[in-house]
Formats: sequence, structure tokens, C-alpha cells
Amino acid sequence: MTTKADFTADEWAQIISAPVYAGMGIIAADPAITSMFKESAALAKAMLQNPVPEGGQELIGSIVAEMQSKADNKDKLEEPQFESKDPQAVMQQIYDYLSATVATLSGKATAAEITAYKEWLLSVAQSVAESGKEGGFLGIGAVRVSDKEETVLANYRKTLGL
Repeated sequence: MTTKADFTADEWAQIISAPVYAGMGIIAADPAITSMFKESAALAKAMLQNPVPEGGQELIGSIVAEMQSKADNKDKLEEPQFESKDPQAVMQQIYDYLSATVATLSGKATAAEITAYKEWLLSVAQSVAESGKEGGFLGIGAVRVSDKEETVLANYRKTLGL
């Protein structure tokens, strides 16, 4: 079973930051003031409370434990740093980050753990996407997951090989 001890400090920071990147991609996909607050709160909740896919209990359990410890100590997770303000460049950086994270895991985690981690990342992003309503007028005609968010989720599935 793979845990924090199997990774360098930089690798571990990357692994625990990936869900933040995945959530930020959803938030950035269709930014609206009212849904951004809900989606940000949903990101924190999903990282700590989403079910762990089978095969990933040890690895994801270690990640969640560290996130919970940071939350208990009022320490913030490292926020993503983007090289550009261009939305397409930001999204590409997120996709690249997620790919690099999976590559980092590939050298040390089991196939079952990698699959579970990818499924967990996607479930975090899905929870963020479903947390706020997008579009419409005064809530009428709004949708739970916008087309832009669905595109990002589809790209995540492709990037993660799911």
C-alpha cells in the first residue's frame, strides 16, 4: 500500500494539490459570483468527504488525513499558481498538472491505487460542478452542471484516462 512516506515532499505536495486544481478548473469553466462561493465550499467538502473508490483507501486516506490536519490547524492548501490569465492557457495548465500527477503516481503506486485516485479526483470535480446552478434568470432555467463544466469534466476523463 502506498502512503505519504513513499513520495518526496514535492511529489506529495503535487498529489494533494491535484484535487484543488481539478476543482479550480470547474470553477473557472463557468464563473458566476453566486455559484463560485458554493463551488469553492463544495471543493473543500468534497476533498474531505467524497467516498474513496475501492483500492485507494490507504493512499487517498493519507491524502484526506493530511487535508483534514491542515483544515484543523487552519493551514491552507497551496493554491494553484497559473502562468497566464488566459482561460484556455489556465485550463491547459490544469490538464497538464493532472497528467503530471498521474505520472508521479505511476512510478510508486499500484494500478488499483492510481485508478482509485483518478476516480476520486473526477468525483471531487463532479461534486464541485453539481454544487451550484449556472445560467438562467433568477434561478429560472438554471442547470446544475453547465455545458462548459461538462466539457471540462469530459476533458478530465480524457486526461485521466477514465
